[in-house]
Amino acid sequence: MTHEQDDPIWNTAWDWVQREHDRESFDEAARAEMTAWLVAEPSHRRAYDKAAQLWLLAGFVPPANDFGDGDESPGNGTGAAPRAGK
Repeated sequence: MTHEQDDPIWNTAWDWVQREHDRESFDEAARAEMTAWLVAEPSHRRAYDKAAQLWLLAGFVPPANDFGDGDESPGNGTGAAPRAGK
């Protein structure tokens, strides 16, 4: 278990980052709640920024050209990397 896993601020920040990328359920009310949490304490914003950076580095954000057309070629919405030899 890492230090972050023991930290309730980190856990909340990580939850917000995950929720923010759920386009179906992250509405204006959720955004307002997250914003209130972020401005409540400077440590909240620092943890959120760190969690958001980790999210991006881990590649959890779908590509900007994610159209979801079912084709398995790169840039087609599947997030599939180009295969060697193709």
